[in-house]
Amino acid sequence: MNHRISQRVYSDAALDSWLMRLMDDWEQQFDSEAVDEGRRLYRKGNIRQVELGADDAIVHLRLEDGSDVYVVLEWEKERFSARSSLEDSYLREIIAAAALYEIEELVAEEVGALPPEDKPKAKQVEEEAAVEPEPAPEVKPAPKVEPEPTRQLILKFSAIDAGLAMLAIWREPNGQEQRALGPHAPRADMTTAEEREDLIRLASGARRDGFRYQSGSARYELHQLDRLPGFVRQDLPKWEQHFTVEIDPDVQCLAEGVREIDVAVEIDEVLTGGDLDINWKLTLGSSRLTDKERRRLLRKIDEGPVLLPGRGLVRLNREQAKAIAETGDSMAVISGRAPRYLLFSFFAQEAVKLDLSPELDDWRKRLFHPDPGVNGAPEFLRGYQQHGVHWMQHLFGCGCHGLLADEMGLGKTLQVLSLLSIRQVAGKPSLIVCPASVVPVWQQEVQRFFPHMRTEALGKGQSFESFDDPNILWLASYTQLRRHRSQLDDREFGYVVLDEAQFIKNPDAKSTQACLALKADHRLALTGTPLENRFLDVWTIFRFLMPGLLGMRRRFEETIHDEGAVAMERIRTQLAPFILRRTKKEVAKELPDKVELDLVCPLTDLQRSEYLRISTEGVSRFGDNLPAGMRENAMGLLTLLTRLRQTCCDPGLLPWMSSDATQSGKLNMLRDRLREIIASGHKAVVFSQFVSLLDRAKDVLKEEFPDLPIYELSGKTIDRQKPVAEFQKQKGAGIFLVSLRAGGSGITLHAADYVFLLDPWWNPAVEAQAIDRVHRIGQKRVVFVYRMITAGTIEQRIQKLKAEKRELFEQAVGGATGGDDFTSYFRSLTDLTELLDESSRPELAPA
Repeated sequence: MNHRISQRVYSDAALDSWLMRLMDDWEQQFDSEAVDEGRRLYRKGNIRQVELGADDAIVHLRLEDGSDVYVVLEWEKERFSARSSLEDSYLREIIAAAALYEIEELVAEEVGALPPEDKPKAKQVEEEAAVEPEPAPEVKPAPKVEPEPTRQLILKFSAIDAGLAMLAIWREPNGQEQRALGPHAPRADMTTAEEREDLIRLASGARRDGFRYQSGSARYELHQLDRLPGFVRQDLPKWEQHFTVEIDPDVQCLAEGVREIDVAVEIDEVLTGGDLDINWKLTLGSSRLTDKERRRLLRKIDEGPVLLPGRGLVRLNREQAKAIAETGDSMAVISGRAPRYLLFSFFAQEAVKLDLSPELDDWRKRLFHPDPGVNGAPEFLRGYQQHGVHWMQHLFGCGCHGLLADEMGLGKTLQVLSLLSIRQVAGKPSLIVCPASVVPVWQQEVQRFFPHMRTEALGKGQSFESFDDPNILWLASYTQLRRHRSQLDDREFGYVVLDEAQFIKNPDAKSTQACLALKADHRLALTGTPLENRFLDVWTIFRFLMPGLLGMRRRFEETIHDEGAVAMERIRTQLAPFILRRTKKEVAKELPDKVELDLVCPLTDLQRSEYLRISTEGVSRFGDNLPAGMRENAMGLLTLLTRLRQTCCDPGLLPWMSSDATQSGKLNMLRDRLREIIASGHKAVVFSQFVSLLDRAKDVLKEEFPDLPIYELSGKTIDRQKPVAEFQKQKGAGIFLVSLRAGGSGITLHAADYVFLLDPWWNPAVEAQAIDRVHRIGQKRVVFVYRMITAGTIEQRIQKLKAEKRELFEQAVGGATGGDDFTSYFRSLTDLTELLDESSRPELAPA
């Protein structure tokens, strides 16, 4: 408290009058915030002058802005009222509170044992003169009377959970004690002027130092923990000048201020279940906190310093408190369990010292150093793919789950199927969840590489309850899984794989909730999107993989927001053992310079119904004898085939249809695949024979990538070299839409390394010429070529023929513009155009 410089003008009568008024708890008459502000002004010494009268008081005060103000305090109907030159009523209330604190100090310091009320001397003389004086009686010496002993006010200070307690006790001369009553006590509690002086000094001092009277416990308490050290060191000695003070030993600890706790965590493994036994070790100096003290400290971890009786004020530093809070969040996410992978939650916190059991330390080291002798992956896998299978095997063997994040085109699907073929979980089926457009891709890869593997697709007429075969590999779109959510509670899988795992980035979506409800021995997520671009999506993915590892989403997002790159780097280190990502550039030596892949696309319901109608009407009109039909009406048949191919691409290309682009399975898949490519900073070229299809693709891509540069080249393009040059110079990701007729020759697009053929061309030479626009001299990267083919349609039949009978195909189809060479391979129109069910699709040869 600052040194008092105020001038004080008062009389004994004024002191006595204000003494009685201040005995009431006057703070209750003001707003609590105004009282706090008034106390602050008072303690800073802003009061300049006090003029204390019997019925009012005038207090002058200097504000922090240097201006001088005054307040007149009056007592009306047992309440204080304040008048001031200030128009701001709230500021006037603050100044009034400051003034009353100053008056309390004045009264407490100056009031004494006032003499009893006597008659005025002048009046006494007049009365004596009016009476006939009588002879003075003989005066005998009066016996000597000893002054009546008075009681003392004893103050007892002790530490309590909430802060500091002060108990006021009247101690009689015979040693008996009686608790002093509070500020609203009747006047009978004050028998002498000296006691009245003690009580007013007690009340004013308590209010000044922040104590509040608690009627329930009949004592004063100070709950502002940050004020305790200063009170014990500076203010408590002032109380000892006026009172007899008794102090519990644990109060002296408060003078040391706030001391920091050292934190370590002892981790062992529970014998049953493989969970962790986590024991926080908190020490202060060389002394370890008791279980009760530890629980109290952890319970109040977010409240700042904590008072531990006998130890004083303690706290955890910010990093330690955050580490313990995040661990508590993690435990809450997984309902109190502690799987071994939670060790990596502790490893991310540098503020926490780890004390691992030897078994857990060995487990951690083993996780980082896989056994190179364990493999068994198929020999047809490339080296990096075999490593991926080995990595997944090892991770699952250690009781962990992982994210395979290889860049698009490196064979994540093949690696997963290889794992499932060599490391089955006995008695349990497995499940792969993916976007609807990707279900045919998984079916194609199974039929191509693992034909012995039985697959079933979850759908309208197909549910988990349809089959009881534990060897089934279920394929489900995210939408179908959500629709079958009610069947998941009592069902367990050996493996659950989420393909395109970024689909569950919204933790509140019903599809995400369905995925989180899946129970499996092993969980795996797949994505080709760089995690750096969608860092907040990582939380939901790992909520599926290893619940609790990243704690609560709210705290995770706050950490990313507050700490930025520092937090991301720490989280990246924490997740490193559980993520495997390889880019094309990293494995380029293991890849051919051109990788050609067939991308099987599903038909939408509209495509399917329109394709069935056109093919059925075609057979009815032209007959099933394809050679005869070609001789009699070649142009009509070729028109029929063109309509079927347009339907496979986008029903909106048909002259009589008016549908939006979402009805095209190819455009949906193109958008989904380009998300990964664009996010990774690559360039892609999209070819089509139909300019109108490129126009519709452009609309879809502009909506999906509004800030991405999209270039075009078609027969309408006047300056062909301008978009080519701009695409070649473009830094970062970009898309080039090229029609077959315009882009077949004379241009170079080797800035791209991904090619999409929206509609497969029947002439392999023309197709190769288009691909060579990208894969030509000057190209320094591996080029991925994707032929987009609709499942079970004429496109798939033609692609199968191209792969198996290339020479025959060139003879039969290469010049099929009106002659009968087309019939040298296809004898039945039904065989060429019929829409096959998913289960009866012909096997595709390797691309």
